Amino acid sequence: MIPRLLIALNLCLVAAGIGHAQDALPDGEGRDTVEYVCSQCHDLLPITSARKTPDQWRYVITTMINQGAPLEEYEIDTVVRYLAEHFGQEETATP
Repeated sequence: MIPRLLIALNLCLVAAGIGHAQDALPDGEGRDTVEYVCSQCHDLLPITSARKTPDQWRYVITTMINQGAPLEEYEIDTVVRYLAEHFGQEETATP
């Protein structure tokens, strides 16, 4: 009985859009490139749940390119800026 209830609940959540692992990306220059390039190999959850510095994002992007991500050299800076702006580490106040 409980497994059927869980399956039904999960189906309702997915139908309502709540169960999607692929979060929508915020608007901004580079959004379409990130969505197109990154979602070819994985959903967007690893991106939307991460918080990285620009240098850390550049490292991730370089790693993905080395693994076959179809990102052109001229697109890298735009993608790094987009990711750092929307999925960057929060500034911490210094005393």
